[in-house]
Amino acid sequence: MFGYVTADIKGLSKEERATYKAHYCGLCHVLKERYGSIGTSSLSYDMTFLEMLLSDLNDRKETEGSERCSVHPIKEHTYIYTDSTGYAADMQMLLGYYSLLDNIHDEGKGEKEEEKYRAIITDINNKYPRQSDVLKSSLKEINAKERENSKDAEALALLTGTFLGEIFVDDESSFFRDDLRTLGCGLGRFIYLLDAWCDRKKDRKKGRFNPLSDDIKREEMKEMLLDAAAAASSAFERLPLDQHVSIMRNILYSGIWMRFEVREKND
Repeated sequence: MFGYVTADIKGLSKEERATYKAHYCGLCHVLKERYGSIGTSSLSYDMTFLEMLLSDLNDRKETEGSERCSVHPIKEHTYIYTDSTGYAADMQMLLGYYSLLDNIHDEGKGEKEEEKYRAIITDINNKYPRQSDVLKSSLKEINAKERENSKDAEALALLTGTFLGEIFVDDESSFFRDDLRTLGCGLGRFIYLLDAWCDRKKDRKKGRFNPLSDDIKREEMKEMLLDAAAAASSAFERLPLDQHVSIMRNILYSGIWMRFEVREKND
């Protein structure tokens, strides 16, 4: 389901592209340090956005380094990480695990990989009980609605928004927790709806669950997505951010829409 919260690279300057990539590589660097290859295999741009957001909001100092890796073995590349990167890495693992469980449920594949995750996820669950409990309870409700073959896409999207909103709050005592939760919830709703839209034909062909009605129109889908994106963007603009703001705006106002626009051209 994840991998939709990415930048529109063409809309970034050369310097912004380098910064964005360095933060992505920083998240990868921390995932590898903490969790090895299973950590880097869970990497996505979704948590890069969260890492940049929380680093800015909490005024985290950026640490820069350079290294070679399996993806870039010849030339060293720059990476940037902050004290917020570790939290983003842990949330990446948490989301990656439950995404894997969803794939096992849908495709029947990934059981061996799931075994490798178990000890890691137990530790993360214990470290972040609030986020973990909301994630598990939301997924339980989603699974129940899917078994009922619910066509209430908005309700299902809200459940995804609920757990992603909780993940966006790294510190419950933060003055900005409400806006962070609203931002994450809006993005979670958007991701769920867009994923359902992108997969609707494949799901229909394979007889899999999809919350969207067969006769849904692009205009109707776009209105649902606009509502979710507007909630996320409004909360974002209320936060006192001053670093890499143009990159994050690019993601929220352009990047998250790229898959929908591609589908419009291909459908």
